[in-house]
Amino acid sequence: MRTDKLTVLALLTVLPTLSCGGQFADLILLNGYVYTVEEEQPWARAIVITGNTITAVLADEAEAEAYIGPNTRVVDLEGKLAVPGFIDAHVHFAGFAAQQHDIMLMNVASDEGLLEELRRVVPLVGDGEWITGGDWAGAIQWMAGTGELDEEGPVDRWEPNRFTIDDLTENNPCFLNSYDRDLYLANTVALEAAGLLTTPVEGMQMRGRVPTGLVYRGSPAIARIRSVVKPKSEERLLNEYRTGLQKLAEMGIVEIHDMFRDFSQVERYVQLQESGELTVRVWVRPWLDLQDEMFQRGLAMGAHPKTGERDFFLRYGGFKSANDGFLGSRGAMLFEPYTDRPDYRGHYQEYNSDADRPGSLVGNPEVFYNYCKAAVEHGFSVDAHAIGDRGISEVIDVLERIQQDLDADMSMFRIIHAEIVQPREFERMKALNLIAETNPSQLADDMRWLLHRLGPEREKLAFPFRTFVDKGVVMNFGSDIPGNAGAIFFSHPRYVLNAAVNRTNNEGEPDGGWIPQQKLSIEEAMRAFTINGAYACMREDSVRGSIKTGKLADIAVIDRNILENPDDLLNLEIEMTVVDGKVVFER
Repeated sequence: MRTDKLTVLALLTVLPTLSCGGQFADLILLNGYVYTVEEEQPWARAIVITGNTITAVLADEAEAEAYIGPNTRVVDLEGKLAVPGFIDAHVHFAGFAAQQHDIMLMNVASDEGLLEELRRVVPLVGDGEWITGGDWAGAIQWMAGTGELDEEGPVDRWEPNRFTIDDLTENNPCFLNSYDRDLYLANTVALEAAGLLTTPVEGMQMRGRVPTGLVYRGSPAIARIRSVVKPKSEERLLNEYRTGLQKLAEMGIVEIHDMFRDFSQVERYVQLQESGELTVRVWVRPWLDLQDEMFQRGLAMGAHPKTGERDFFLRYGGFKSANDGFLGSRGAMLFEPYTDRPDYRGHYQEYNSDADRPGSLVGNPEVFYNYCKAAVEHGFSVDAHAIGDRGISEVIDVLERIQQDLDADMSMFRIIHAEIVQPREFERMKALNLIAETNPSQLADDMRWLLHRLGPEREKLAFPFRTFVDKGVVMNFGSDIPGNAGAIFFSHPRYVLNAAVNRTNNEGEPDGGWIPQQKLSIEEAMRAFTINGAYACMREDSVRGSIKTGKLADIAVIDRNILENPDDLLNLEIEMTVVDGKVVFER
């Protein structure tokens, strides 16, 4: 893919003025395939962009000549595929951004692996910054079992010590932990800061009278060290955001639907936008417990956090709720007990019970009803995390009441994850026009252990993408990046689209796909990962989310025609990403 300067010069000699009487373009993509996701014109050969807007979508690329001026950049796609940019409708961006600079030890269970990761991280964080966390061996242990982090006990329990890492970390206090929080590792700088180097306490591993830096669960040393850990500097946080944004651009992601509990996250977006560094659209959702503060500040859904005006680049979204837990931890609410734990059916969260924290076995739907009622009365929707069949059903129960009691338009309300869905729920979701915000790439992990967790009949209900489409329920795709202590989630289109279309893991297994009757066509998956994500933001599909004249120019260029060969999705590469008319990444 290249900018064809010779073609531009040749055309300019013939076309000194714009023959259509309009404005010269800033950017033209041609000599490739354009999949628009528009039913009336699904395919084209060239895209013309002026400012942040698609000026023309051309079936004949020769027509692009009329838009070329002295400052037009013409990109030769060289037969590659241009599609609408991808919209990741479920991210935890602060965590994803931190993941780029924080230590990642989920696949590490050796001194060599620890040192390699520290060599990556130390130059990124700056002198004096603490290096914490890591969750060492989490993914190794999770992958060794059938949906358990500790099912068979630790796999090859590794006990690192400070002497291994001190030379690398002399300017950075470290307090690392294993995935299960049974073990912690403090380097010498951290022990000194907590006053534990010369006066160790119970629960610290010793070599004679010298602490090794390894600390066991329950030791008072843990609280002592945590009390002296300094928060990240604002510059470090901004650098994490910058790196996270670059990673998204490299994946063809043009918009994220984030969520926040701390307004400082939103303020960073504003700061980066004002400095011209925000390279992705952001729909940022407050958690339900921020309702009072959002209302007191007079903040509105769809409005820019600083100007308060309607905005298509950075704006507040609906409220985020959690109404059950996760299948991996058996927190998802089920009608019938877990197959591998017959005495348990999951738990409620603080948003649908009288408890002040997750884990209650007794729900109170009035709590969730009141949250939703307040949201509707202030012009907001609610996006409710519900994974288990009972969790989903009880969310719909409340939303039906909201619609009936308030005569509310429920079409911007979402059920997040919607993983184990009983057949009766599809019609109820369709009747309310609810959105299913699903996470295809998570099936790559869940398929390993879901049979063990739920049994064969309920396993068939998992990730019902085909049924959502067939029943007319609008579905959008999110990744839920960065993941958890046992699994890393993926936002790259190769994994999201492959999971939806081929229903295999990231290695292409099993042959024929897992629960293949729920496969989507590549065209259906593309809609869910593009224009449906725009629709879910107050019906912004009218201004973006597809390649159509007059819409905002958000485009991804792929190295191969995935519409012709969707079996090859795991090999796709992103060649270029355009957001709001600007090229934010090119290979």
